[in-house]
Amino acid sequence: MELKEAIRGRRSIRKYLNRDIPNSVIEELLILAIQAPSSMNGQPWHFIVIREDKIKKRLVEIKNKYCPIEKQSYRADFLSKAPVIIVVCVDKQNSYEREVENGVLATANLMLGAYSRGIGSVYLSAYRHGEPRISEEIREVLNISQELDPITIVPLGYPDEIPEPKNIKPLKEMISYETYCKQ
Repeated sequence: MELKEAIRGRRSIRKYLNRDIPNSVIEELLILAIQAPSSMNGQPWHFIVIREDKIKKRLVEIKNKYCPIEKQSYRADFLSKAPVIIVVCVDKQNSYEREVENGVLATANLMLGAYSRGIGSVYLSAYRHGEPRISEEIREVLNISQELDPITIVPLGYPDEIPEPKNIKPLKEMISYETYCKQ
């Protein structure tokens, strides 16, 4: 699969078949994730691979507990049905104050790699600005040391349904040359 096909074709998948993903495939995807750029080449990532139902359910509880009222249609109940969840963490010392950026870049590679293998995923944040308790609760459940910050939660599974193509605004509405120009 060509990169542009993966970028254009990837969708947020929240319904998964009851089909396992072998560790060898997970490791292939993580090898792609660690090819991401990172601040000062710090390569600060640590990936927690979760298959245990009890831990998945705790992540659902935490995500739903902190889900804003206006985002109730995006509750995390589906997480417990994903065969695998990967929590992307970053080492604060090797992130050079770019924890979120470093974590998200690796997450993008992970998700595009998954799509290229026929595996669905969706991006969920493991933090929320102004609400440190969500990442602290995730840290506690997963026994994450204070040196690491959980950044994203990525459920993985073979899709049970493929959403319709997303509507993308025309590029001309999102681009300026030389200086900003409101359209």
